[in-house]
Amino acid sequence: MQLTERDLKILYWINRMRYVTVNQVSKKFKIGVKASYRRLRKLCVDGYLYSLRIFRNKPGVYMCTKKGAEISGSNLWAPKHYVNLANYEHDLKVVDLSIELEQQGEWIAMRELRQDSKIYMIPDGVLIKDGKKIAVEVELTKKSERNLKKKMSYYKKSIDYDEVWYFVSSKAVYDEVEKAAREMDYVKIFYLSEVLKDEQQRAYANR
Repeated sequence: MQLTERDLKILYWINRMRYVTVNQVSKKFKIGVKASYRRLRKLCVDGYLYSLRIFRNKPGVYMCTKKGAEISGSNLWAPKHYVNLANYEHDLKVVDLSIELEQQGEWIAMRELRQDSKIYMIPDGVLIKDGKKIAVEVELTKKSERNLKKKMSYYKKSIDYDEVWYFVSSKAVYDEVEKAAREMDYVKIFYLSEVLKDEQQRAYANR
């Protein structure tokens, strides 16, 4: 198989994100879903990608093999071919969000942050916008008060970020984060539904 420049960009991006769906590839690279599926399938057949079906009624995901990561020029290791079921929805929402936020600036994925940092607490991603370094967190469910306070304590002490943006799924999570971030004016809270324009997410946010 002769790899195109776009193939290499797709492989490189997938390895940055760890795993993605065909719809995300379609949106990111502005190519049709059917064309994206055919190309991803071909990359799987030739050993550059690995496909994994997690849930019967939800999209499968694609991740790079060692061969795919190396040929793309990525300096990140190829991930293990498994998905933590508890993180499936969260991780894919982070990918969706990164596609939107990249229109505003440079996105640094968690895998890149983890490789380049010795810091224990790493955000879901970082957005570089207008000279500001913004930590991005995605919260789909309520966290324990202790865990949230621990994270806010870290951001209070950290000098690495100019702002912290939380993207939440519901009013209950919004209220929880808002309470924990009291007097931290550099913490901004947004509804995922407003950014992703996801009708299902929008309905969930109104619960």
